[in-house]
Amino acid sequence: MSIGSALKQARIDAGLSLSEAAIRSGVQRSNIAAIENGRRDPTSSTIEKIASAALVRFVAVKSDGRSTVAEAAAAMADALHDDSVGRAYRMLVQVADDLTVADPAVRFVLAAERPVSVTPEWNAALAGVVEWRLNQARLPVPDWVTHERGDSTWAWTPALSPASGHIPADATRVPRPLRDRGILIEADEFASA
Repeated sequence: MSIGSALKQARIDAGLSLSEAAIRSGVQRSNIAAIENGRRDPTSSTIEKIASAALVRFVAVKSDGRSTVAEAAAAMADALHDDSVGRAYRMLVQVADDLTVADPAVRFVLAAERPVSVTPEWNAALAGVVEWRLNQARLPVPDWVTHERGDSTWAWTPALSPASGHIPADATRVPRPLRDRGILIEADEFASA
């Protein structure tokens, strides 16, 4: 997510109109709109003013090049749009890996932002992976994960290609946060090579 879209989401979450944010921040309404829509690059002081008006603070976190879950979800959506289920699946596996190897505080930050909606099944898979990995580290689970429940009757696995079909799964080897959402991908599928 860009700074502009993050500022916009913070403003919306705070229940502020553009005009209210302008009054609170001292930044012109047209400038806020341009920043939110990616037409203007804000200075750090402008970011701080707008964020403060929305009662949020941006914190720099060393991510070692890891993508946030929200960025991964956007890449998954793009991959599925291009009919590349395999690429979307690799992104899901990468999320699981990133949420295993990163510092615990970074893991939570990587997962905190609500991702874009992909499909109900992929959304549930992503939420299940995040819950599983954060639970392993005894970290809190973001609200978006809790609300993404899937459907326990789905028995869904991604079809990686028409020739190979769906990934076969033994439900007893599927992490519970995935299984409870109807996603049947075994834990071994997420093991780093």
